[in-house]
Amino acid sequence: MRKFSISDIENLTGIKAHTIRVWEQRYNFFTPKRTETNIRYYDDHDLCKFLNIAALNESGYKISRISKMDNAEINLLVKKLQEDHYNINVQVQMLSNAMLKMDDHEFDEVLNGCVNDLGMEKAICEIIFPFMRKVGFMWQVGTINAAHEHFATQKIEQKIIHDTYELKSAKNENSKRFILFLPPQEHHEVGLLFAQYLLKNNGHRALYLGQDMPFESLGEVVEYYEPDFVFTVLTIANSEIKLEDLIHKIKEKINDTPLILAGAQISCNTFSPIPNTIFIKNIQEFIDQVHHLNGSAYK
Repeated sequence: MRKFSISDIENLTGIKAHTIRVWEQRYNFFTPKRTETNIRYYDDHDLCKFLNIAALNESGYKISRISKMDNAEINLLVKKLQEDHYNINVQVQMLSNAMLKMDDHEFDEVLNGCVNDLGMEKAICEIIFPFMRKVGFMWQVGTINAAHEHFATQKIEQKIIHDTYELKSAKNENSKRFILFLPPQEHHEVGLLFAQYLLKNNGHRALYLGQDMPFESLGEVVEYYEPDFVFTVLTIANSEIKLEDLIHKIKEKINDTPLILAGAQISCNTFSPIPNTIFIKNIQEFIDQVHHLNGSAYK
């Protein structure tokens, strides 16, 4: 049983420590445990209840009403909220809760429900990517640690890989050949895996090379495979090479093959036009580009 300070609870749930104290006094929500030196702490069960209360409160339930519910009623309402896969804010919160608890089953249940009801494209755009941005922020400010981020990322990657291999081959008269890769020091594969899913679902061919791809090997593969496009995702700031130099280094290895660039580093920076280079500022832009390929020659 883990022990959480009131500051831990504040960071993990977003509920201010002052608010927690007020709730304890006014509504008798919790009776905090005490260490031998009289320092208050909370356990796993308390964290779960705080997360459920935060989810209900975020969805419009007043705390005065929640305070009159027993645990069974709170859990039932949260379960109903979880089933509303079209409520984006709730689903992002549900994924966050499951991640914080590192609850394997609950995370899968929320993720699978969203994808089943909304479809992979909409679930990725409206729920998964907003959730991943929230995870990144929580990690930066110290609300979660690397293990939480790895847990969530791996679960999402596993889901995309599974659904990609479940796809039936789509017929497309305008089918194009893509190489998908991440350059050295890039390890965040969620965007790249989704690109593979999207391309295959639209009848295109994607050669998936994965993370941390050496530039020299990339050039050899491009020469052999002769792709119509090369696609990569730039998420982290490379400490050894400037972003513009990195892009030009990739361009040198792929010759005149059109390059499609996406990711956080592309979204938050402005670039001068580069021949045969397409800058994707958000995931919807890439979806639109792929759908455009299906209907006409790419320009």
